[in-house]
Amino acid sequence: MILETPTHKISFPRRPLLMGIVNINDDSFSGDGTLDPKEALEQARKKIQEGADIIDIGAESARTNREPISVEEEVFRLRSFLDHWVQLRDETKGADDEQISPALLSVNTWRPEVVEQIIGHEIDLLNDMSALPDDRNARLCAQHGVPLLIMHSVGQPKVSHTHKGWSDLMGSMIQFFEEKIETAKLAGLKSTQIVIDPGLDFAKQKDDNLLVLRELKKIENLGCPVLLPISRKTIIGDVLNLPDPCERDPGTVALLTQGVLKGAHIFRVHNVRACWETLKVISPFPPKLRIILNLAISADGKISTTRNSPAHFTSKADLERLLEIRKQADAILVGRTTLEADQMTMTTEGSKPWRCVISKEGNFDENHPFFHTDGGPRHLVISSDAKTPELPATIHRTDLSGFLKKLRNNPDITTLLCEGGGSLARQLFELDLIDEINLTWAPHTLFGGEDAPTITGLPGDFLPSSRHYELAKMTIQQNNEVFLTYYKSQLES
Repeated sequence: MILETPTHKISFPRRPLLMGIVNINDDSFSGDGTLDPKEALEQARKKIQEGADIIDIGAESARTNREPISVEEEVFRLRSFLDHWVQLRDETKGADDEQISPALLSVNTWRPEVVEQIIGHEIDLLNDMSALPDDRNARLCAQHGVPLLIMHSVGQPKVSHTHKGWSDLMGSMIQFFEEKIETAKLAGLKSTQIVIDPGLDFAKQKDDNLLVLRELKKIENLGCPVLLPISRKTIIGDVLNLPDPCERDPGTVALLTQGVLKGAHIFRVHNVRACWETLKVISPFPPKLRIILNLAISADGKISTTRNSPAHFTSKADLERLLEIRKQADAILVGRTTLEADQMTMTTEGSKPWRCVISKEGNFDENHPFFHTDGGPRHLVISSDAKTPELPATIHRTDLSGFLKKLRNNPDITTLLCEGGGSLARQLFELDLIDEINLTWAPHTLFGGEDAPTITGLPGDFLPSSRHYELAKMTIQQNNEVFLTYYKSQLES
């Protein structure tokens, strides 16, 4: 799953994003708003330093017992912040290396008349609480390449809906999001530019909110990142009998933990530090192992010659790209045939990922340069009981699934890069485990030969079922090579 902003492509799963709230008004329900733009900017700076990946600014309170401010006043308040945001963003260092840097900016507004006047390159997300009654905000976002947040609610914003009842809240919510996502796409937005928000406390009562928190995974299946606005909400006050919103931070932390377990991707919060510390504490729980496949293909879809001999059919730029991709990896995995055909050493400058080779019989050449070059630790995965020579490597007597299980149980290994060959890639496709594919397409090359391997192994049967991926990036090189990056789609295989 991807969130694509004008400056970032954020791939999930990853540590959830924290959205720090900055209210440029004097009517915030939690009493932390300000009309002083300098004070608002300093609040934003502090929240980034405390761990916020996103700053969410709003000039108008969402409270329903207050009249809306004028369009002119809202634009003035927002512009007073936006005029100085970029400098503050670029000079402010975050709390750790996992944080999005530079921080992103979300603008919390819903009137198209306001959006039209403030949307621009410094804005990374439009946080729209209007429930998208028409496509005007979606069209404005599409024109500027800005992702749109769609919140679930009913009726007009700034109008109380405290008596709304639901016979099937989650069913209605799923239908709502399906319709609104389609509206946003027809307006020009991509699926990677849409965030959904279940709208806690908006047209929902205590039991409705608790139901949403229990069954959040039902909307995660829609394929868009889910923002959960948990901070100091009325539901916390209802459960704990706390009328003062400022006393609800412990309850906010509890909802943060629940949201993480249910798969939410972004959390909108006031007390960034407490939530950042919570994420740091629970992060040691084993993350999902992210698996990247990197291969080069010829114009006829082959990844090597019929004899698996070194082809060297791509440019120096392809090698440079591979070395950059390797820097993301904690471990690199190849098949023995690929290791020997390409005389690989799997070394990379500046890091020492595990260097792993899988073989059925384990008949390794002890004179191969792989065993005589410095780099990350060597691991050999052998799925038979065949004897092997004494080699400077850790031996794992298991199959691919067993080795991946060992990697998942190692907290130091979160990203695995697989560089071939086709038989290894096919096994991973069959297991439906590849999260990202990086392909270099060399249109000037034709290998020919029915026995030349493809990205899914030797020509033969189809995969058990389709595997769906979305094109995230395409770059055409001077020699007409094309660099392609795909991310796994949320469509069912």
